[in-house]
Amino acid sequence: MNEEVEVNENKGFPWKALAVFVVVIIGVTLFNAFTMDTTDLGELEGNSGALLFGGAAVGSVFGAIGAIIVLSIQYAFTKFPTQWISKEENVYKYDIWSALFYSSAIGTIMTTLLQQLNMDANLIASSIVSILTTGLFLFFYFSGEEKEQHVKKAITIVQVAWLVIGLVISAASVAFLNNTGL
Repeated sequence: MNEEVEVNENKGFPWKALAVFVVVIIGVTLFNAFTMDTTDLGELEGNSGALLFGGAAVGSVFGAIGAIIVLSIQYAFTKFPTQWISKEENVYKYDIWSALFYSSAIGTIMTTLLQQLNMDANLIASSIVSILTTGLFLFFYFSGEEKEQHVKKAITIVQVAWLVIGLVISAASVAFLNNTGL
């Protein structure tokens, strides 16, 4: 049952995946800025286009930086439990980064589509996006170099656990907001 897998130690940080993620974050921010309803911005008068563009540009850069910080936290909450469960030091950290960048970029696009369809507050639709994003993470992680079976099992357990925790928190927050009338 123990299969030997050759580990590629020369693999570097996935800069291409990071670039895709940053482009998607900036693109989605700019898309949201330019498709928002500006009828209530009458006090800006003739400067609304320039102010909107400037604010969107600055906001997209800070949004990308914030998204990378959030993904760094998500990386830590993925890598360390996977190491603990698999009892393996090498859990292919660059494949984790790559899978996080690609799956989060696709998840961001799906969430933006839900917002455009006015379904972003729908618990079922948001849950489906979370499940698809988790599935995409596992797909991208497994499609990298060959990994040991116990590492694959460990990261699957970690991802499913975080998915369940996220879904329970989402359902609880929706129930709380519905009960309080907010």
